[in-house]
Amino acid sequence: MEAKQLKLTFLLAVLMSIVGAKAFAHDIAVKNADGVTIYYTYMNNKTELAVSYRGSYSSDYSDEYSGVVNIPKSVTYGGRTYSVTSIGEYAFSLCTGLTSVTIPNSVTSIGTFAFYGCSGLTSVTIGNSVTSIGSAAFSNSGLTEINVDENNTAYSSIDGVLFNKSQTELVCYPGGKQYTIPNSVTSIGSSAFYGCTGLTSVTIPNSVTSIGSSAFYGCTGLTSVTIPNSVTSIGSGAFFGCHGLTSVTIPNSVTSIGERAFEYCSGLTKVIVNDIAAWCNISFGNYSSNPLYYAKHLYSDENTEITNLVIPDGVTTIKVYAFDGCTGLTSVTIGNSVTSIGSYAFRDCSGLTSVTIGNSVTSIGFRAFADCTGLTSVTIPNSVTSIELEPFYRCTGLTSVTINSNAIMSEKYYIRGAKRDV
Repeated sequence: MEAKQLKLTFLLAVLMSIVGAKAFAHDIAVKNADGVTIYYTYMNNKTELAVSYRGSYSSDYSDEYSGVVNIPKSVTYGGRTYSVTSIGEYAFSLCTGLTSVTIPNSVTSIGTFAFYGCSGLTSVTIGNSVTSIGSAAFSNSGLTEINVDENNTAYSSIDGVLFNKSQTELVCYPGGKQYTIPNSVTSIGSSAFYGCTGLTSVTIPNSVTSIGSSAFYGCTGLTSVTIPNSVTSIGSGAFFGCHGLTSVTIPNSVTSIGERAFEYCSGLTKVIVNDIAAWCNISFGNYSSNPLYYAKHLYSDENTEITNLVIPDGVTTIKVYAFDGCTGLTSVTIGNSVTSIGSYAFRDCSGLTSVTIGNSVTSIGFRAFADCTGLTSVTIPNSVTSIELEPFYRCTGLTSVTINSNAIMSEKYYIRGAKRDV
């Protein structure tokens, strides 16, 4: 019980903002004809039942389910008969002794993390009535295949991989070292590859336009990922904890990367971007959305590192966090088309020794150049009319900041160690 408690405590802590967590005490426990006890909670004004776990929390017991479990279509209890219509959140989570489960056609939904960590479970067959499957329902288990009744109208399977019925969304990959996503797929669903630690490579086709939240969460075996030039969005926590990743290629089609998308990708050393203009326009959810925060080095291709960065003509805005943590940069030239530099845009670019700010820049965001300790002097052009708090926070190497502008600079802007020449 202690190991299970520790695992779930960590899981809940890191996933609260992504999937949340709920706890319900089971309402009734009923023994099947084969002697297996199943725990249930009442649903729909006590007219139906959901399969649940023993106790008030899914971590209370580690062995409530083991071996073969056959979920009945209905249960008679206290003189009443109830239809079993769902498998609740965390119902079988971390029941490592579970080897087989039969899901009847009465079940219409399978909850979030329902079979999470059931490492002894090797295959699951989903009946024809299931129309809803929660995030990471089958993640971190011993599954090699997920099969779906051919009469199911919501889901289908190809070679044991779970898809929606039209096979345009990859719902759940049960496990394996290498996988090529079919060309029919346009979206990689939320938690689709969640916890697939054995996955070493994945090929994403040009048909895919979105990568869902937590899609590759905890895929520690992945060493590199090439995202095709069709993907426009990468969801929150998409590559969270993929510390085996050493490089990632981000195409110019991507316009948004969600919060914590690359958090704890501590093995990253290279971010490949072949279109700086498109990169400047990406909306990052937070600092760990940007793989540069961990990789520190920006490349234009597999072998060419960008150290002298020139923001190309046509770029009007450098978005928040755009180059945050890119210590490999030694110089930055911001062209005359740029009008705004976002908050944290160049934070912790400690290798920077030279920054040229173009004459069209009107605003510099909060801590835009914070912790750029290699900078010794900066000239702010007279086009700048707005400077947010502490743009050069902890730039301890600065000895001169020339401000040729009408922007008001007071002590609150805090340029540590710099002599201001106005």
